[in-house]
Amino acid sequence: MRKILIVLIIFSLGLVLVACGGDKKEEALSVSYKDGKYHGESAKDERGGLVKVDISVKDNKIESCTMQNIDGDGKEKDESYGQSQNEGLYKIAQQAINLAKSYPDRLVEKGNPEGVDVISGATQTYKQFIEACNNALDGAK
Repeated sequence: MRKILIVLIIFSLGLVLVACGGDKKEEALSVSYKDGKYHGESAKDERGGLVKVDISVKDNKIESCTMQNIDGDGKEKDESYGQSQNEGLYKIAQQAINLAKSYPDRLVEKGNPEGVDVISGATQTYKQFIEACNNALDGAK
C-alpha cells in the first residue's frame, strides 16, 4: 500500500511539472519589432572572437540577417581559419564555420532568436549569434 502511494505521489508531481512548464519559443514568437535595420555584436570569447549581425525588419518580421564571424585578429573566419592547428583541429574549425553559416537563414525562417536551435559542432558561434541578435533586436522592440 505504501509503495502504491509513493508511486502515485511521484506520478502526480511529474504531471504537475509537465503541465506547468511553458514553451518559451511559443511565448517568444509574440514579440513585435519596429521596421528598420539593426546591428548587434556579441561579447568576445576567450580567444577574442565575436559575432556581428545586421538584421532588417519589415512589417513586424525579420526580413534578412547577415552574420560576420570574427576571429581574435579581427578578421572574418574563412577557409584559412584554423590552418595553424593540426589537420584534425583545422577540419573541426572549418566544419563549425560552415555549420554556423545557416544561423542567419534560420533566424529569418523562425522570426525570433529564441526559435533558432543550436547546431552540434557550432555551439560557441550559436551562443554569440543569439547574443548579437538579441543586442540588435533590443533596438527594434
